[in-house]
Amino acid sequence: MAIRDILFHLDTSEAARSLTDFSVSLADATGAHLTAAGVVIEYPPPAADMGGFTTGWDFNSAQVYAELSDRDRKAVELAYGRLVTAVPASVQTDLVIIQAFQEIARDEFGRLARHFDLTVVSQGTTEAEQDDQLIISSALFASGRPVFMVPSTHKGPAKLEKAMVCWDGGVQAARALAESLPLLSLARSVEVVCVKCKGQTVEQLPGFNITRHLSRHGISATLRELPPADDVGSAILSHAADSAADYIVMGAYGHWRLRELIFGGTTRTILNSMTAPTFMAH
Repeated sequence: MAIRDILFHLDTSEAARSLTDFSVSLADATGAHLTAAGVVIEYPPPAADMGGFTTGWDFNSAQVYAELSDRDRKAVELAYGRLVTAVPASVQTDLVIIQAFQEIARDEFGRLARHFDLTVVSQGTTEAEQDDQLIISSALFASGRPVFMVPSTHKGPAKLEKAMVCWDGGVQAARALAESLPLLSLARSVEVVCVKCKGQTVEQLPGFNITRHLSRHGISATLRELPPADDVGSAILSHAADSAADYIVMGAYGHWRLRELIFGGTTRTILNSMTAPTFMAH
């Protein structure tokens, strides 16, 4: 299946320029339509509106909150205006604005992402860590669609020539591999990486058959065995850096506990320390 419809989180911060550049170039490379989703946070009413005491501060704060939401909406529209003037003629774009309370906005973003082939989000910055984590978790675990995460240190357009696929034989890894096939078909080099367990033979490596599967899709891939590691996430990132991979493909592990997302250890390490764009699916 081709990638024809891409969603990306239109952040209004200066640091988000790299995410926009990445998303536009990815849409251009795949021939996809690009939809920018801007999130405008609304704030709960002051206590007086919820049965509390009426104070001057309550009324003033309500006005301030309304002005903040209006300011954020204008910032989203301005950011999209800049995008439209810079995007190449080969890429068609449109804008969707999600305006809601923070938790609802996160859920709405995940629901919106279900209508696209792929969602692109930023790893985030320290200053906006909470909001970024909400967007990432919703895109990954509430959309049912793959997500391309771009490191905060990334600069420039998407590079798709050298792919590194993390394979452990699990369901999430299979899902990520299947969803990434349109991108892998564009790569000049594909490496399937497995972290070996103690006592495992070559025939038992979980990637032994998957390279054959890729070849049947016209994708020539090599299989690389990494030595056993206590910290699999760090081993993956280290190899990605050593091999100069343009991007990583891997399954995302995690689960919800009440309103909190609990990432698996390897997934958490990659999200916190990624140095290359990472394509994930759950």
